Order: sequence, then structure tokens, then C-alpha cells
Amino acid sequence: MFMKPISAIFKTLMVALLAVTTLSLPAYAKDKDKALTIKKDKLIVGMTGEQPPFNFVSTENMIIGYDVALASYLADEMKLELVIEVMPFSELLPALDKGKVDIVMSNMAVTKDRQKQVLFSASYALAAKSILTTKKNITRIYQTTGFNHENVKLVALAGSTSAELTKDRLAEAKLSTVEHYEDGVLAVLSGKADAMVADLAVCELLVHKDTTHDLTLLRRPIGTEKIAVALAKDNDALQKEINLHLITFSDEGGLEALHQKWFNEGSWLSLVP
Repeated sequence: MFMKPISAIFKTLMVALLAVTTLSLPAYAKDKDKALTIKKDKLIVGMTGEQPPFNFVSTENMIIGYDVALASYLADEMKLELVIEVMPFSELLPALDKGKVDIVMSNMAVTKDRQKQVLFSASYALAAKSILTTKKNITRIYQTTGFNHENVKLVALAGSTSAELTKDRLAEAKLSTVEHYEDGVLAVLSGKADAMVADLAVCELLVHKDTTHDLTLLRRPIGTEKIAVALAKDNDALQKEINLHLITFSDEGGLEALHQKWFNEGSWLSLVP
């Protein structure tokens, strides 16, 4: 079944994540009686629409996924209309800074640099990183230099933690960035790049969709990171309200159910264009 290797990894990571989220409850319980609702009728959420299974545009031209389902839950709990604004990943945080969106939910990893720019909610998922390449390249590179070498050309999504991880852990390789995953795949298949660094779930899906049957990936993650909701730096009230809803959702088994649907079952694959 699709993502079976991921499922074992994510099952372990999700147990740890749910434990952390549950432990966060006392810190926010005292605020439950405070009125923290947003003073408007819409919750505008920024997403890329191309990060399955977190969010993607389906064959029915609807944006669906883990992030979408969770955003819908949050909007319902806050009695707001959910509005999703789709844009390239590199434009998400600038849009948040300019007030074009209220929050960003797009497989957004928590990093020290981003914490200087925005607030983050409690983590609601964990993402693993991998390397997508061709079967020929993976054999050649493993038998010679390895991926961390000056002769290896890597590509990653612009503004992503995949790009930052590449700079940090594969610093000897030559890195270029793209705005869309499809551009990265084309670069790998055409030989312009040797491999692409991306989320493990994305790599799995791209291999699954590959009609050339030439793509493959590293099964063992090269890193993991916490995923959370990003908010404007001064929006403490909204951060607290979202955290309360996330904790309630976790306590009720909601996060575990989303994990099961979007990382274990794979029934959504037929909806990927």
C-alpha cells in the first residue's frame, strides 16, 4: 500500500506529538473562559495547494488534505467561514506579514528563523525529509561520492526547510531552488539536477505518480520537523484560541483520525491529478 514505509515512521512520531500536545493543556486551560474569538466573519488561510497529503487541488478542482480538514475544523469551532488563499510556498509568510491571510497552514515547519518572524501554534503534525532521485542516480551517487559532494546538483522548494536542510547537512552539494515540485521533478528527470530534497510524503507520492518508473527515494528520513499553524507576530489572542481548539481536537482523537486518513489509508490517491 502507498506510504506503508511512512506509516511506521509517522505512527511513532505521532505518538510523541500527541503526548506533547496533551502536556500543553494546563498552560492554556486557565484561558478557556476568555473571549478570544476573531472580530470578523472569515478565517483566511494561506496554502500552496500542492503539498499532498497536507493540501492539494483534487481532480474535482477542490483543495483537500490534512491541512484543509484541520483548517475547516478550526473555522467551524470559531464559527467563521473558511477561505483558502492558494499561493507559492515562498509567498505564504510574506502574505501573512502583509495581512493578506490570517494564518498559514501549509505543512509549515517550525524553525528558529521563522519564529523571529511569526508566532506558531502548538504542533499538530510531524514531517520527515527525504531525497527524490532516479534509480540510475541513486546507484551512481551511492557508489561514488554520496549526496554531500560538490559534483552533486540538488534542488529544493524555494523558501522551504528542505532548502535550509540541504544548505546545512548537504552543504558541499550545489543547490538551486524551484517554486513548484513539478519543476523539481522535471529537473531531476532531465538531468539538470541529480536529486530533489523534499518531504518524505511528497517524495512517496511523486514516485507513485511517476509514469517513467525511473524515480526512487531514500526510505530512511534525513530529518524530521514539527508542523504548526503560523500567525502574525502580534496575534497572541488568535494563537491562544487556536491552541485551545487544537488541544481539544487532539484529546477527542481528531489528530489521530486525520493521521490515519491522510498517512495510512491512501484512499485519497485517486483524487490526485
